[in-house]
Amino acid sequence: MKKIRKLVALIATVAVLTSCDGIIGYAIHVQRTDTHMRRYNDNSEVDDDTIRFVINENTHQMLMRAEVNGVEDTVLYDTGANPTAVLFYSDETKPDGMKFYKVPINGADKKAKVWTTCIPVTVKTPMCVGEAFGNAILMEPCRACDKESAINRFTILGFNGIGIGCYQLDFTHNKVYRMDRKEIDSLAYLPVKCKFEYGVLFVYPTINGVEQECLFDTGNGNGILILDAQRVENHNEDDLLYEGSFGVAMGGTTKKQHFVIAPQTEVEFAGNSETAPVMFLESNLANNNVGLQYIKRFDWIIDHYKEKVYAKPHVANTMELPQRRYSISTADGTLRILKRLIDGNEKFKVGDQIVSVNGEKITEENICHYYDLLTESKDWSGLEIQVK
Repeated sequence: MKKIRKLVALIATVAVLTSCDGIIGYAIHVQRTDTHMRRYNDNSEVDDDTIRFVINENTHQMLMRAEVNGVEDTVLYDTGANPTAVLFYSDETKPDGMKFYKVPINGADKKAKVWTTCIPVTVKTPMCVGEAFGNAILMEPCRACDKESAINRFTILGFNGIGIGCYQLDFTHNKVYRMDRKEIDSLAYLPVKCKFEYGVLFVYPTINGVEQECLFDTGNGNGILILDAQRVENHNEDDLLYEGSFGVAMGGTTKKQHFVIAPQTEVEFAGNSETAPVMFLESNLANNNVGLQYIKRFDWIIDHYKEKVYAKPHVANTMELPQRRYSISTADGTLRILKRLIDGNEKFKVGDQIVSVNGEKITEENICHYYDLLTESKDWSGLEIQVK
């Protein structure tokens, strides 16, 4: 009788797990899907195999044209994402019968829980055609202004989204193209320490004399992010202490925390030594990270098959991070304080909603105008700002 009760309990437990909308349900869905389907072929239909991209100077996003599941559009190339592609849906746009599961996604902000599912994707670019599996994510429609970064504005191509061969990521001319490995020795590139793991790439810059393992992440529009617990102090500079969200991640804006921007940190990589701003985060950072503002200072050769990376610097000027007293967001349809500088002169709190500027009430029609005005103004002292 005890054995029968145990068997009934086991069957009931399995039934609960298989019917849940969380990670167990998602894992079962993945198991039922042929996740081993991964094929990449040269795109022989085009004469020019070059992918040209632009970097949006406002949102610091790397954008290119690609066809994903038969739809050609502008997409965001995010080497920090391991799915081949990530597509975003709302309740209104999701395909009939597509079931989503609430699971943690290991992004910039540790593990944010999002509604997601595994789907087959076909990605077509001038360089290659890839068939693999990606993710669909259910999110609220983006309300961000044109100059504001938003995670669900574009379909995302992950690290393997443009192919897994040997290619050059050329930020001097803003293009990506296949290359013959025999050419590498004749170019002025240096081999750099790297690691290919879990469908993403890690590189190893030296920060204030200490080598740090960092995710190679073009989806991070900042520069270099390091967990504060791993920091080595540079006593020749003044830190800027901030409170709030440090950026945009898969689950929305990153969690509120304290973080430091150290403007003159010593950084060495690929034979290049310089001082550059580095952000040191108190917590909620999945991986140390080099983002697009640092990545674009080099040209790269990435060889997936041999798991090797080469780099060379192509600019001499140092990076600059905007050191605004406040940053704001319109993600929830209001104009809200997202982060602030902590120096004893702060007037507003993180989370405050700005309701008027110079006596004019913030409305749906003018919210982006005032987002631009306040974002471009480092000093708000000359503005009359009301919050609630």
